[in-house]
Amino acid sequence: MTTSPGAKTVVRPLNNSAQQAKRQSGMKTRRFSLRSVLLWILLLLSAGLFLALAALPVGRFASAAISVGVVAAAFVLGRFARRFWHARTLTVLLLAFVTFRYFFWRLTGTLPPVDDPVNFIPGVTLFAAEALSFVLFLTSLFVIIDPLSREPSEPTGDPASWPSVDVYIPSYNEEPELLETTLAAAVCIDYPRDKLHVYLLDDGGTDQKLAHADPEQAAAAKLRRETLTALCERLQVTYMTRPRNEHAKAGNINHAFRKTSGDLVLILDADHVPTVGILKATVGFFQQDSGLFLVQTPHFFVNPDPVEYNLGTFERMPSENEMFYYSIQPGLDRWNGSFFCGSAAILRRAALEEVGGFSGDTVTEDCETALELHARGWRSVYLPRPLIAGLQPETFDSFIAQRSRWTQGMIQLFLLKNPLFKRGLSVSQRLCYLSTMLYWFFWFWRPIFLLSPLCYALFGLEIYRINLPDFACFVIPHVFAAAFLSQFLHGRMRWPLFSELYEYLQSFHVSRAALATLIRPRDPVFKVTAKGQSVEEDGFSPLATPFIVTTLLLAAGLAACAWRYSIFPEHRAAIVPVAVWCSLSFLLALGGLAVVYERKRVRRQERFTVDRAAVLKFEDGTSIDLTVADVSAGGVGLLVDPKWRELVSRPDQTPVLTIAATETEAATTTGVRFFRIEMRGGELAVGAGFAPRDRQDIVEMARFVFGNSVGWDIFLDRKRVAAPTFFGGLLFFATRVVPRLGHVLLALPGALRRILTFQAP
Repeated sequence: MTTSPGAKTVVRPLNNSAQQAKRQSGMKTRRFSLRSVLLWILLLLSAGLFLALAALPVGRFASAAISVGVVAAAFVLGRFARRFWHARTLTVLLLAFVTFRYFFWRLTGTLPPVDDPVNFIPGVTLFAAEALSFVLFLTSLFVIIDPLSREPSEPTGDPASWPSVDVYIPSYNEEPELLETTLAAAVCIDYPRDKLHVYLLDDGGTDQKLAHADPEQAAAAKLRRETLTALCERLQVTYMTRPRNEHAKAGNINHAFRKTSGDLVLILDADHVPTVGILKATVGFFQQDSGLFLVQTPHFFVNPDPVEYNLGTFERMPSENEMFYYSIQPGLDRWNGSFFCGSAAILRRAALEEVGGFSGDTVTEDCETALELHARGWRSVYLPRPLIAGLQPETFDSFIAQRSRWTQGMIQLFLLKNPLFKRGLSVSQRLCYLSTMLYWFFWFWRPIFLLSPLCYALFGLEIYRINLPDFACFVIPHVFAAAFLSQFLHGRMRWPLFSELYEYLQSFHVSRAALATLIRPRDPVFKVTAKGQSVEEDGFSPLATPFIVTTLLLAAGLAACAWRYSIFPEHRAAIVPVAVWCSLSFLLALGGLAVVYERKRVRRQERFTVDRAAVLKFEDGTSIDLTVADVSAGGVGLLVDPKWRELVSRPDQTPVLTIAATETEAATTTGVRFFRIEMRGGELAVGAGFAPRDRQDIVEMARFVFGNSVGWDIFLDRKRVAAPTFFGGLLFFATRVVPRLGHVLLALPGALRRILTFQAP
């Protein structure tokens, strides 16, 4: 194990200095003033009146008129939400009123009788799923009712007085090429050199792995340690490993934490490449508030996940994570409930020392650590500015493995450290953490919502007693109000049907991990998410079977609805709502089928469009002017005058590319190699891979590709196209799913044969 020359083991006594700093910075006390008591009484009385009005029994048509009027009023009032904060709150309350009315009607008028267990048991199960999602709805409204928007906070004063920062980059099995990019970018961070120390925390080359009983695994671990040690020496960063692989990522970070001494700690996943300004944008928050333990920033991804890739939405629609990072996290920040997301975050050492380092009782050590520190009175900040670029899982099975771990960790936290009973949290923080944890029970309600119409369609069970007039008076207004509310709160961050599709795609496989965790909450172990995997050819994922079966069942359900409608005319008022429900479920299932039919991944690294002047200099002294058209982590796309075709067609050369400086970025110089040449629009398009000559080239390459997040903001803003409020889901299905169905249907017979004969894909 190697450490930097100046590194030393630091064991600081746990004292009250941090608590004193928090008190001195104006932290609120737990005392209740008469004013606060009166305010709570007023809020409770208002809530009681609101619920009483929502539960008021009136006739069908009166209820429909109320709902339509409320939605119309909310629609008008919502136009003033950006100018008046109270308009936003009233709009949310009006739309929530419609959902409350639906829920009370659902409770009092649609459940099967207790003396009919065949209908009552599945009916109550469906209602329980709705009730759980309703609680999530309420807590989510609280979280995002008034999101906080922050701007970067640069450090002030003499740079010699700025806090020192340790950059931790935990690694387990990532390729050296990927680590080289992250390390090189970390070295480029704009911060005083004597205040910045970069550490690669390698859990793939531990002493335990070097002594593995399998000679091949031991040799691989030894080679990895030697390779990464040489890489770190070349980039002038510190390589650090440990004796044993204990407590997974939390244990790896804690080992480094005990051997370093920086005032702040920047955590970066191995595939999260930082911008040069990540510290300049965040350290100022810590200077302003001595009671601050965390500044979290968004996770920005340069590649599509399997859903985005297979549906072709990555550059056309906001990503799934944008609602969390640009809507929910700012909402949590309002209530001092924004939490650590494992990477792209800066934490204060003094706060971590108070709780003994990073928590490791669950597999989501990040949220658990934040929960412990919030409970001790520390504060957090969320800065909605992309300051890292990361990678997402590229295959459906690796995507499911990642989400299974997240689900397990949140269920562990819910069971072992439930925020409702955690001492030290404020009421708002309890609701924030509860909302976050409840979301990860979607695996329970999403399949129930999807498959419930089959109970009547296939078996004639009446688990949801409804007729056509009730459907029109209660269900349709609720659906429209929910769609409008989602659009109103999340704006351009989320399209209708997208969240439901993600939940459906995860539910079947995540549910196994979730149920195992509910039974044995201390059993789950941390599993590293595989990155860099690829799909070599078109075809169904090995995990596609439940989605194929579900689609066929729902198709059979639709056929059964049509049959019942023609045979039993006296039941048509009940059949129509079931058929509509089954149709929506079938559309969602088709979307899932289009995702699990995975497309071949041709491009290994995502490209970003740029437009930068550059000069290419050859070994014989020839220089040519050209334009850099796009860039990725592995190379650049160049536009060259066709007269230089012969010059750039020689594969045995390594010319030097110098990209011109701009007002915000310095010039960049690196060696390149040509690997593709073609004519495009009258110009010669040349694909070139980076061929760095030395450490300086590596550093400049990382700075050019990932150093400035201005282009990422532009990319994100370009994707944020608002969907139609009420028909966005159908538009999404028509433009993203339907074009894929031809390939899916052609491959379906072969997949069915494999399922029926129990063959592996």
